[in-house]
Amino acid sequence: MAEIPVSGTCDPKFAAVEAAFRRNMQDGDPVCGDELGACVSVVVEGEAVVDLWGGYRDAARTQPWLPDTTTCMMSVTKACSAVALLTLIERGTVAMEEKVSHYWPEFSGGGKEDMTVRTLISHQSGVIYADAAPAGSLWDGRSVEKALEAATPEWPPGTGGAYHSFTYGPLLNGLIRHADGRDVGTVWREDVAIPFGIDFQIGLNAEEAGRRAEFVETPGTPSRDGIKGDAESPLLRAWNPMPKTEDFNSSDWVHNQFASASGHGNARAIARLYGGLSNGGVIDGQRLLSEELIADAIREHWDDLDRMTNRPFRFGCGFMLSCPPFPFGGHRDNFGHTGIGGAIGFGDPHRHLAFSYCGNRMTPIADTGPFAGPMIEAVYAAL
Repeated sequence: MAEIPVSGTCDPKFAAVEAAFRRNMQDGDPVCGDELGACVSVVVEGEAVVDLWGGYRDAARTQPWLPDTTTCMMSVTKACSAVALLTLIERGTVAMEEKVSHYWPEFSGGGKEDMTVRTLISHQSGVIYADAAPAGSLWDGRSVEKALEAATPEWPPGTGGAYHSFTYGPLLNGLIRHADGRDVGTVWREDVAIPFGIDFQIGLNAEEAGRRAEFVETPGTPSRDGIKGDAESPLLRAWNPMPKTEDFNSSDWVHNQFASASGHGNARAIARLYGGLSNGGVIDGQRLLSEELIADAIREHWDDLDRMTNRPFRFGCGFMLSCPPFPFGGHRDNFGHTGIGGAIGFGDPHRHLAFSYCGNRMTPIADTGPFAGPMIEAVYAAL
């Protein structure tokens, strides 16, 4: 095989991370196959010590991955949506202990009238399905939001948790829109992405869409098969409103604000975000969130076998916490989020460290996987 192009910068202290990245790009994995295009970034004490990219933006391997290439990072989007809500909590537009129905009166039916914002943001609402939304109706105006208003929680809100795989983004978007007047992607863009220089967006404009890499599905990827397959499962039921023809490259997927999974960015952007969250909430001298709110958001809110995927999960307020499928470097206080196919971003508040990796070919894994895992190990070995 011809040598796969790799570019960027790496502090010599983290040379083993670069070596692992080059192996990923050149050799692939005997089980998961070859990477197509990818990037990795590491931030320590607010400084980028690794910023590498390589491979190709397209399945035909004709367009090299560039410094500003972005790709769909799938459920990494959920934590960014949570950060958008946290900024509104920080400024007092929304209160963590207030009822969701205070801001969104139409959401009060079906036993949801006393649900708090904390319950919603921490994946404890029990509203894991939007059954009243017709199949394939995700892009049809506010059909999903109306279905959430009509939904009855699967358990009493606040008494247990589950990964709200499909509904999390629409739930946060409904709350944010009713409380602030803007959609979640607009709050993220205007209050986080632009002022803090984070090249990640939920809903791309024309310029941003021109920089995105083609996203390549891989049949056999567990969560992908769960949401698009034929086997009855909680995942399939949850994702029923998504058109089965969606290939994650459609104009709807790219330009709309589906705050559960359609965010586009790169490792540099997500490492910059988690680098700030892990370093007292400050990015280049600007405060994103207070230390107190971050500490509240990344503390454990539930630890259980997830009712959606039947895997063990720990969650804070929108952030996955270190657990067996996703150890995030191993320390129990580490926090972040993953996305279908291998995207990952996390922060380590004790070492003031952040790591992110993503690619544009869906890797058939249900955990950290063979590409990000060795690089994370190399990061910690270098400290």
